[in-house]
Amino acid sequence: MIINNNLINRCLNWAGKTLHAPEQRILIGATGLAIQPFIDLSNKNVDKETMKTSAWRTAAKIIAGTIVGVAVRYWGIAFVKKFAQYDTVVRNGLVEQVIPKKGRGFFVPMLTKSLKPGQSSILPIAEDALKKRFDKYIKSMGTFVATIAMIGTNFLFDAPATKWLTEKFLNFQKKLDARKSGEVKK
Repeated sequence: MIINNNLINRCLNWAGKTLHAPEQRILIGATGLAIQPFIDLSNKNVDKETMKTSAWRTAAKIIAGTIVGVAVRYWGIAFVKKFAQYDTVVRNGLVEQVIPKKGRGFFVPMLTKSLKPGQSSILPIAEDALKKRFDKYIKSMGTFVATIAMIGTNFLFDAPATKWLTEKFLNFQKKLDARKSGEVKK
């Protein structure tokens, strides 16, 4: 697809360079919360009570999933950043070697100048360019680590939070319905 609109191109470029996994999860959650419960409320194949219950459950799933998803993604990035510490060997203003710090360099990729013929290396590289690449690497690897962690957090946090929120929302709905029918005075 070719986009010729400058504003749209600038927005897409900004989003692609700025928004990473946690921010993307916030956007997905906000969009889902704005749309999906209303789809449930317009389902004419079920009774009104089921529509309301389905909408509240959907809202609870989205809220719980977004909160846990964002937290786990930020944790993953922070975890990788903590264990991607390195020192550099600089000559003539260029980084020629990246050395993982002992005990803190588990996530530092192996970067070396001496590769087999036909392979390329990013070394030597300017220090600021290396920092930019490492920042992207840390966010990507952090997202990967978070994805693995989410196998467990879906059961440990998402499901219980969804159940708890659904109960709170349904109790709120019962109070609203009672108030509307005149059973509870203000």
